[in-house]
Amino acid sequence: MKKLLVILTISLISQLSQANERFIPLELFTGGEIRDDTEIKFTKANLVFGEKKRKKIVGPEDWKYPNTGKIIKVYKRTRKGQSGVKTQYFTVTNDGQCIGRVWDSRRGGRIIVNGCKFPLGFWKEGEKRSFNGSSGGKTRKIELTILKLGKKQKDKIKFNWKLYDGAGKLMDDNDYTFSAGRAMTKLNDKKISK
Repeated sequence: MKKLLVILTISLISQLSQANERFIPLELFTGGEIRDDTEIKFTKANLVFGEKKRKKIVGPEDWKYPNTGKIIKVYKRTRKGQSGVKTQYFTVTNDGQCIGRVWDSRRGGRIIVNGCKFPLGFWKEGEKRSFNGSSGGKTRKIELTILKLGKKQKDKIKFNWKLYDGAGKLMDDNDYTFSAGRAMTKLNDKKISK
């Protein structure tokens, strides 16, 4: 009887620990059609989004690294603002754990190495992961924490994104919400006092 109780307890704990884990598809970031499989694929994106319809994501397209000449698949995201159009290129990074920027037009344009802006693949609610990279040659640490996950691939997600400088000082702290077919639907920019 004791043995049966132990087996049932282990089985229940295993099921509960998996209940809050799910696959986060790339299409949740791009606003594309969400598939039922658990493979990260560069699927077609062409979406205008945001409250004021100033943001657009298209791709995938080939992009050549300015410093190496290497060609990779990217999504191009633009945002119209008062100071013109901001352009960023994103690709899958960190062994498929995120999609991150590889180039950003701001401040004269800069290369980003090992960027991470959105979680991909299997994550658990409450899970936190850290990634090391650089932006414009400066060391950066990125931290993602899943705040709300849902159970299905089409469920919206909410996560926290933090950016630290090379000395470990917090530079940016944002909560993002992404919804199926709509890409980013909410941004809570927690202003950091400089």
